[in-house]
Amino acid sequence: MKDIFDRQMQLNIYTLRNIGLDFSTTVADPVQKTVWIENYRKAFSAELAELVREVRERGVGTHNGKIELVDLLHFLVSLSQIVGVTPSAAFSMMSAGNPGTGGVPGKNAEHAVMECVIGTFLALDDLQGCMKWKWWAKGGGFKPEMAEKAVLDLWKRFGEICALFDLDFESTKRIYTAKNEVNFRRQDGDYNEDTKDESDNLAIEA
Repeated sequence: MKDIFDRQMQLNIYTLRNIGLDFSTTVADPVQKTVWIENYRKAFSAELAELVREVRERGVGTHNGKIELVDLLHFLVSLSQIVGVTPSAAFSMMSAGNPGTGGVPGKNAEHAVMECVIGTFLALDDLQGCMKWKWWAKGGGFKPEMAEKAVLDLWKRFGEICALFDLDFESTKRIYTAKNEVNFRRQDGDYNEDTKDESDNLAIEA
């Protein structure tokens, strides 16, 4: 897990540098910390929606579904780095969610994934609740202990979905490493939301 955290740190440093920011300085700033928790939380939510769409249209365990699942990992590690979840704690929670018993067949798997998605959504809501986002309300403020707890819960949910996709840690890491390299190339190639396609994802062995 430490290797994944290190790779994600390098990618985050690189992507923020491309928009004129220093990653370490940015996430250490009390104001910017919550901004980037929210940025990564939104990105995680978007990837979760793409995973749901893939499962509803094509079922559980597809090539693209595994890529979408590992896309979540990029933003989950990023959130962990900001709120202080260590690689060992992340691995423990992911392992707790993924006992390695193999996937669940057919429609039962789709139902199980959706149940995990609901749990994941609730953890994301807990994470949002750790920040002062209700502009109309008095009080509030960033709650670091609650944020850490919410991210740890996300790790457990991530492990549960990986289990349903029959992905153990080594397989997840292999796909992550390949996608991390794709993301670096996208940065070098002036990645654009309007012109992107999925050809580089299709080349990843899943």
